[in-house]
Amino acid sequence: MIKKTLLAIIVINFLAFFGLIIYISVRDSLKINTESDIKGQNITKEEYIYKEDLLSLGYNVNVINFIEEKIPNTSVKNYLLTKKYEHIEEFASSPYFNVENIERYENYYLKHPNYTYDQIVIYVEIGLDYEFYTNIKVLDEYTSITTLVNKYNQLPEDAKFDNLVTLEKPYSNTGKKQVRSEMYEPLKQMINDAKKEGLKLQVISAFRDWSTQEYLFNNSKKKNGLDYALIYSAKPGHSEHELGLAIDFNTTQEKFKKTKEYEWLKNNSYKYGFIERYPKNKVFITGYGYEPWHYRYLGVDIATKIYIENITYEEYLVKYKNDAY
Repeated sequence: MIKKTLLAIIVINFLAFFGLIIYISVRDSLKINTESDIKGQNITKEEYIYKEDLLSLGYNVNVINFIEEKIPNTSVKNYLLTKKYEHIEEFASSPYFNVENIERYENYYLKHPNYTYDQIVIYVEIGLDYEFYTNIKVLDEYTSITTLVNKYNQLPEDAKFDNLVTLEKPYSNTGKKQVRSEMYEPLKQMINDAKKEGLKLQVISAFRDWSTQEYLFNNSKKKNGLDYALIYSAKPGHSEHELGLAIDFNTTQEKFKKTKEYEWLKNNSYKYGFIERYPKNKVFITGYGYEPWHYRYLGVDIATKIYIENITYEEYLVKYKNDAY
């Protein structure tokens, strides 16, 4: 009886010892052995317990090491310990990756598997995984020339600008259109330089207040139906014209795209700080139909980058997030 008891104790101790060896081996493979293993950081082993959690979710050691390299510990603990994300490496490799949105990336990818992983990240950062006119943010600060107003960002109804100036004839068709002072001189210079080449550019629409935009949207809806209005007009608070930084040239008909004036604007407007805001084939990003007559002032530096890269302002704000504000 005593011999059997001793044998059982020996076996139990052996199994415990063997289990300890396995644990140490796995632990070492996950780099949680000592503080000195953590690249000189003053972090305890306990703070790295998330690696074991990631292992239990089904990640292999290589992916866990990738996560350690790319994503801060706090972010891992806050966003990555509830489920396994199949494309974490691909998304995290994008320079625009935001770990807070990992769930949104995965869901958007399921709907758009034809997009690249980089596109998925950019489009989710823009907010395109939400329907237009949902997830709306009402802007508290809106006076910067880089302010984004679109179908997700709304100006407050009482938004006011103290630096509106009147664009006289022949720069505007009525001599009463107003624009922000920041763009007044660049706009006139652009129109003057086009005139030197025998081209006529005239502003037919500029600043609008909330009530004017509301009237235009409702009138468009009445005449053409809601679907048309949602593509070619904007709900009040969502139009760039309400910023005083957008203008329409000559006509609001698509035939403008066939004019020499449009070709000149397309190739030169960035030199004066303007961009073609709603370009062709970008409706899924901007939410608005092709408007070759609509230009937005952003300053020469930003406009030049957008022109060179052939991107929308929404895409620019993701790619150059730290430069825009």
